[in-house]
Amino acid sequence: MTEPAESLSQTPQQPEDEVLPRRKRKPSGRIECRLGLLLGLSALAASRLGQLWIAFDVLSQFTLQFAVVTVAFLVGCLMPRGKLLSAAVVAVLGILAIGVWPQVASREPHVLGEVKPGERALKVASFNTLWVNPNAAAVKTEIERLDADIITLIEMGPGKRPILDQLKERYPYQFHCYTVDYCDFAVLSKLPFSDTESRGRWDGPSFIRVRLGPEAGGLTVFGVHTIRFPHSLAQFRQVTEIARVIERTPGPRLVMGDFNSTPYSRILQVLEDSANLTRLTNLPTWPSLAGLPQIAIDHVFVSPGIRALEAERIGEPAGSDHYPVTLRIAVPLAP
Repeated sequence: MTEPAESLSQTPQQPEDEVLPRRKRKPSGRIECRLGLLLGLSALAASRLGQLWIAFDVLSQFTLQFAVVTVAFLVGCLMPRGKLLSAAVVAVLGILAIGVWPQVASREPHVLGEVKPGERALKVASFNTLWVNPNAAAVKTEIERLDADIITLIEMGPGKRPILDQLKERYPYQFHCYTVDYCDFAVLSKLPFSDTESRGRWDGPSFIRVRLGPEAGGLTVFGVHTIRFPHSLAQFRQVTEIARVIERTPGPRLVMGDFNSTPYSRILQVLEDSANLTRLTNLPTWPSLAGLPQIAIDHVFVSPGIRALEAERIGEPAGSDHYPVTLRIAVPLAP
């Protein structure tokens, strides 16, 4: 005798009080990428707060890096899978790109204009040689390789000072301020000076100043080195004071040096606006570690009437933590 068909189709019932184990969700990285994106956007916003409170201006130094992080996490958010991995790859590539940028831009000169009648072309350079840099021979070699018409040297420690005499044939006109407190500059020139000055202890930053003769249109050259973070308020006061000095200086002016501030900072904005200058530099020059500089703190400024003939280029660090920066300008000659 066969059992009813319905009994054959019956399956054991799951007890009501037995709960099936839940499947563990694989981490997607969605939340992490959203938090990273929020963090990047917040950092970019914070980098602008220096306009309100100068202590925040230090964040402007890392504007490019904050932008890279923001883009990296945005890409991660948009990826269907591998979000965190994608964000990490984009971030690393972005940081590498910042460091490679000045190297690529410096391979060949980028011509921006030609010398016009009534102008003189000058190759200028600024180099923070690092106070504790023991490799004086490398610094001398790099100065010779750059072969600028006029070069400002910063942080010339005692070990590097003898190279000035060794460069006398190439640079017969020299001025330094080693005897002035907190003034470790030297200016080397192929053209004669008509006037010189240097200052160490005063309200502004340490600086050196030379004025060239009529061969260069009476160009006044300033070499400047400002204090750095965490002394943001002091740095702001220094830049305000040096801007007054520069603005009151007659004739064409060239200002270059280590400003410990990037193009995105309030510090450089004050200098440009108050001294009526134009900045010609953007390339990262610090640090020289691994050949991938990340921050643009070495700059060249010019007064109205001076033009850039070639875009800026960086040189070789020669044992310093800075790369030298160099470019060609056209200076108007006196009528």
